Amino acid sequence: MAQTVRFMIFVLSAALAGLAFFALHSFWTWAAPILVFVAGSIIAEFAFNRLASPAQKQRDLEDRARPMT
Repeated sequence: MAQTVRFMIFVLSAALAGLAFFALHSFWTWAAPILVFVAGSIIAEFAFNRLASPAQKQRDLEDRARPMT
């Protein structure tokens, strides 16, 4: 559940960043999508940390630290 929420927030922030990129025609064309994407990533991680159980957090950390072979 927590990973699904994190993924959905990530997808929503990426979509909003893309929309901001195509909708704005000024300096904000570059700044707004980056800020939206960073804010969405922070919110997604915050939501995951609040919703995930300690075991789920541990598995997530192990998956991130495991080398890809």
